[in-house]
Amino acid sequence: MKKILFIAAVALFAASCNNNGQKSGVKENGMPKAAQNAKGGGGIAYVETDTIMKQYEFCIDKQKELENKQAALQQKLQGEAASVEKAMQALQNDMQSGKITNEQQYNQRQQSIARQQQAYQQHEQQFTQEMADATVTLNKELRERINNYIKEYNKNGRFSIILTNSEADLNVIYAEPSMDITKDVVEGLNKAYKKESEKK
Repeated sequence: MKKILFIAAVALFAASCNNNGQKSGVKENGMPKAAQNAKGGGGIAYVETDTIMKQYEFCIDKQKELENKQAALQQKLQGEAASVEKAMQALQNDMQSGKITNEQQYNQRQQSIARQQQAYQQHEQQFTQEMADATVTLNKELRERINNYIKEYNKNGRFSIILTNSEADLNVIYAEPSMDITKDVVEGLNKAYKKESEKK
């Protein structure tokens, strides 16, 4: 059996050690072999989620949409911030030139600027929340798409465990290249997404 080491894989190894107490469940190096599924499955595979994020066309398209949305929101905020700065500068200029002749005029202008600043801060919070919600929605749909495809991919039960791996979440320390099914998954996801897009 090919060697494979996983973080927190003790339970998997322990299960194979207890597989009917058979000697065949132990390798020559003393490490337990992976338990085989009664139906003939029992294999282990993994996918690189970083690669899926970079190569899955659905993810690429949606990421572009998010970036465009963020750019549009930032442009609105920048416009509002510029208006506040312009109003503050105008007030200062009017004070220096003598156009502001009394405290009432000054207070009215200050209050107007304060309202602009408050509106800007509210919009900034709204836009931040809007982007966060959009990102959560995308991640949820992405997980569902990947999970649904992998279930279909593994409907014959050849794998008992399919892990995810990434730079941020290192679940696989070492594995034989044959256990990496990322390429198959990406190709299958893109094929399904292309058909879906053609129907629209």
